[in-house]
Amino acid sequence: MKIISKGDFKSFVNALIMDSSLNVIGVKSKADKFAFGSLESADDLIMDYDVTLLPPKKYFFPQRETLVTYDVAKGFSAKDPVEKKPTVIIGVHPYDIVALLHMDEIFRETKSDPYYFEKRKSSIIIGVNIQKMSKWCFAAHMGCATIDHGYDLMLTDLGNRYAISIGSQKGELLLDKYAKNVQNALARDIQLVGQKKREVIAMTQQKLDFSPELIPELLSKSYEKSAFWEKHSEKCLACGSCVLVCPTCYCFDVKDNPDLSLEQGERVRTWDGCLLEDFAKIASGENFRPTRPTRYRHRYFKKGKYLYDRFGFISCVGCGRCSSNCLPDIANPVNLFNDMYHETKASGVQITPASTPEVNIQTEGNIDYVPRLATIVRKEVMTVYETLFEIKLDDGSELGHAPGQFVEVSVFGIGEAPISISSPPTKKDTFELCVRKLGNVTTKLHTLQVGDKVGIRGPFGKGFDPEALKNKDLLFIAGGLGLAPLRSLFNYVLDNRKDYGKVTLLYGCKEPRELLFTEELLALTKRDDVEYKPTVNWCPENEVWTGNIGVITTLIPQVEFNPETTYAIVCGPPIMYKFVIADLKSRNVHDDHIILSLERRMKCGVGKCGHCQINHVYVCKDGPVFNYSKIKGVPEAL
Repeated sequence: MKIISKGDFKSFVNALIMDSSLNVIGVKSKADKFAFGSLESADDLIMDYDVTLLPPKKYFFPQRETLVTYDVAKGFSAKDPVEKKPTVIIGVHPYDIVALLHMDEIFRETKSDPYYFEKRKSSIIIGVNIQKMSKWCFAAHMGCATIDHGYDLMLTDLGNRYAISIGSQKGELLLDKYAKNVQNALARDIQLVGQKKREVIAMTQQKLDFSPELIPELLSKSYEKSAFWEKHSEKCLACGSCVLVCPTCYCFDVKDNPDLSLEQGERVRTWDGCLLEDFAKIASGENFRPTRPTRYRHRYFKKGKYLYDRFGFISCVGCGRCSSNCLPDIANPVNLFNDMYHETKASGVQITPASTPEVNIQTEGNIDYVPRLATIVRKEVMTVYETLFEIKLDDGSELGHAPGQFVEVSVFGIGEAPISISSPPTKKDTFELCVRKLGNVTTKLHTLQVGDKVGIRGPFGKGFDPEALKNKDLLFIAGGLGLAPLRSLFNYVLDNRKDYGKVTLLYGCKEPRELLFTEELLALTKRDDVEYKPTVNWCPENEVWTGNIGVITTLIPQVEFNPETTYAIVCGPPIMYKFVIADLKSRNVHDDHIILSLERRMKCGVGKCGHCQINHVYVCKDGPVFNYSKIKGVPEAL
């Protein structure tokens, strides 16, 4: 530990500012509030603030950030390189340092986010122990009011001087190069720092009535208490302020921003929040978190349960920003958790700390946000709303997908959308996408012609496992556009027919004119190794239909199968699943013999943006193909 006078510390800060190779950030006053901003002089720096408006995460995960640039003539490319100045951030409170450590783990998992880490690695964090505490702060109760790692330098105010704890070689080199008259701390200085830290713990005005170790278990026992969540969310404005100021929120949206010529533009990501009404809405209009209570509940579960199960930490650091920014004053976690604790205790339910989760964080390279350029080589209009596109990657490579995976398809200037791959891996050189015209991206895609260019990212997600299904009887159940992702596995099975047992396809849609892949389906009627049964919900008077009339479940009693050897592969509109599963269960099909493909708003494809999250599951990387036995008890899944 080192000691520096406040005068020499000011000279140290000014020396940093004078070095043009550094970007120096510090806490500054903003009216009667405080905010991180660029320093022009050490006189601007305030170290005894209570809390900043926004956390320092904005320097690593900005509110608006360019991911990709594009030129219609040249294709997509990574954002233009900019000068990577090391950023020195001065005056970071311990709870915000803990939050950055949490963000590090989140942005590292599965695929590392290079945009976040290029800034993180070039940063130098100079923390300061809290001197004044916001009335909303409860960091002490979350174990985040003090910290002994995660910083490069940590300051403690000792009156006319600062004690400096050195946390990294970067911090030590910075101090050696720019600071003068730095002395070794004496024993009494070290003792005084310990006393100051204890004083911080005692500052808090917000107090949990229980140990935070109970939070994951408390939440688990409160999920189904709809009256509790309705009571606490009754005044929620769904404005998203609480999550937008949170130092550990990481949800984002991705949009294209074309220039006036429409020939060039950029793809940007912006902060988003799960409290916003359309956050969990998918292209077909279904919203898997449609009400204020469910969205309000998700916010608390994500921080206190889902991230705990995934990473082993409760991702609330007790900064209090959510409470101070909530207009109806309902976002205070302390009030909610205390109320939850006392209600649960009063009901006689035993509350014990949650078992420590097994955390196994793995990273497989970096996320590549830059799409590969591809060309439409065939376009086939199938219905009024669906068109089949055959696509070839311009670099000559194969897509390399598994049945059931999806790709992110980019249309210049419009954006990116997840589309399931309709063709099997046995189809080489090109791949097929069956696209329904719904949103901006898919509507524009329908106007493109053979020879036009698109961007492709992926393939993403976990698909079907054809190896595990070998020698099994397969019952395919497809509703509407659900036939498109099932077709990738179905055609793979037909291409390797001898490896599989009995194959049955049940396919339903609203009316005959909505049938997809009609020629392929007609060919199935001439095969003796496949049973095919179609149905429509209704048939208009002017159309000819000789097949079954009724919803998809009316076909299940018409087929014979052995539930011990049969695997049901199901895909269709969300409303279809619970009825199909119920009918399969009535035929004694085992839970682990039911395989489902789920649809969600998969914006990033790698479990970062949060839009496809259903409870603790990220559909884009944990799915979209799931064994029913694995998600049977997961609310919001079906």
